[in-house]
Amino acid sequence: MIFGLLLFLAIVSANPAPSAPEQLVAQIKAAYAEVEAENAKLPPPANISEKLIRLGKLDQAGRMAYMKLDLSTLPEADRASVQHQIFAEIGRHDLRYQNELKTLMPSEGWFRLSVYGKEAARAAFLIVQHAVNDQELMRNTLVRLEKLVAEGEAEGQAYAMLYDRTALEFDHRPQRYGTQVKCISGQWQPNELEDPANVNERRKSIGMTQTIEQYLQMFDDSQCAGTV
Repeated sequence: MIFGLLLFLAIVSANPAPSAPEQLVAQIKAAYAEVEAENAKLPPPANISEKLIRLGKLDQAGRMAYMKLDLSTLPEADRASVQHQIFAEIGRHDLRYQNELKTLMPSEGWFRLSVYGKEAARAAFLIVQHAVNDQELMRNTLVRLEKLVAEGEAEGQAYAMLYDRTALEFDHRPQRYGTQVKCISGQWQPNELEDPANVNERRKSIGMTQTIEQYLQMFDDSQCAGTV
């Protein structure tokens, strides 16, 4: 009895329970593993559209898991470190999906709605929208999207979101369509918006159905704290 207890204590000591930060990062890894396992159970993709849709689910896995985490349970000193580890894990997956996307890219440069379908095109767009590490990919896609939107072969909202992110991230100038938000005095608001009075006209012109006011209502202000 005593020997068994000592053995148990030795095992626990050698393999301590993961800390709260480790558990949070582990949830991100588990989210990717779960979707990978689900994809593995499926028959091989029949076409590029199916491949894109599966990549899109993987792209979202870590981000959806992150949104469900409650970092307020951590000491304030640990939060930045945990976020860094989480974003590093998400970034590692992002890079892999970007590389896979490039192997699927058609010769004309992007995925036409009439050929690949809306769901597949959206999945591909999400991967590019998150590729802030690859400015060339984002800029090249933006040029191709602009052309295809005019032809009815790409969604205007995708172009608007990529335009806004490119403007803010790389050009350091205001966004045009108000798709990128930040926390201001406890509310989500557009980040550095060009000509705010006419933003809804610009959104409408590109085919976006929501006004900026309706768009902002989609965001949960309870997840917005402090003033930025």
